Amino acid sequence: MSDYRKLHERIGGGEVLLLDGAVGTELQALGVTIGVGAWAGSAQHTHPDTVRFMHERYIRAGVDIVTTNTYSTARHCLERIGVGDLTRELNLRAVVLAQEARARAADGRTVWIAGSVSNYGILTGGEALPERLEKGWTALDPDAYRANLHEQARILAESGVDLLLAESTGATEHRRWVVEACLATGLPTWPGFKAHAAEDGSLRTGHTSNEPFSAGLDAILPLGGEVMAIFHTTVDSTGQGLAMLRERWSGPIAVYPDADRTDYVSPQADATLGNRDTPEDFAAHARRWVEQGAQIVGGCCGFGVEYITSLRETLPRRR
Repeated sequence: MSDYRKLHERIGGGEVLLLDGAVGTELQALGVTIGVGAWAGSAQHTHPDTVRFMHERYIRAGVDIVTTNTYSTARHCLERIGVGDLTRELNLRAVVLAQEARARAADGRTVWIAGSVSNYGILTGGEALPERLEKGWTALDPDAYRANLHEQARILAESGVDLLLAESTGATEHRRWVVEACLATGLPTWPGFKAHAAEDGSLRTGHTSNEPFSAGLDAILPLGGEVMAIFHTTVDSTGQGLAMLRERWSGPIAVYPDADRTDYVSPQADATLGNRDTPEDFAAHARRWVEQGAQIVGGCCGFGVEYITSLRETLPRRR
């Protein structure tokens, strides 16, 4: 395990740091099938060498932090694809593969490993989409979902991650569950906030919630965390969300937007074909986010290694 205190010091010293980019769509580009049931959560079961190689590519591109492929490996996700009994094994294996990639590719550089915990697969409230329930998926009791999140966060902490990314694309209720599960481990936690633009141009929280983004921030920020992140948000909305977060949070901020695509789980999906922004476009946006106050920059769905490489080449090394 790397020493998180060193990462804390580098952030405190004003360094601009690189988080990795997309995990699921990058694995897809390397031949792994991803699906709605558990996204790319079974990849370390079916394609462990590919998962390790994906991490190695990001490390060789110069990232400071890599993210484990655990966004969709809570027990309820894995049960949906018939491997719930491998919950501990697949979360542990995800960490080990990232550690092995670091040992093989870091070449003496310090690289930290972030464990991802998310609300993926939780079917309650506004996230209980009818078409998913029609597939025969079962919506669990909220207490069961919370127990699964705490279980996953503990496994990741015990397996040796340096920090936890509390990533929720849902509304505030789900984000609270994820953040609380991560904080309960005692590890440094970076809560992530997804935003989307409403028809009137205002910013709302999550994928489909009508809750104002500002209200979601006000509800979650008091829970605590080391770094606050705007993630899985379109490039266009990231700057708006960053400005709102900056008004409420004086600590370090991360941004890792997505490419705003809709073909992610299509058999015909291409890892970059549907992206509107080129790597050069993305780097230009990222420079503006750093000027706005972001200090850790990476990418999410659709923004893979070539996009992160462009950041390493063009972002300032210090704010």
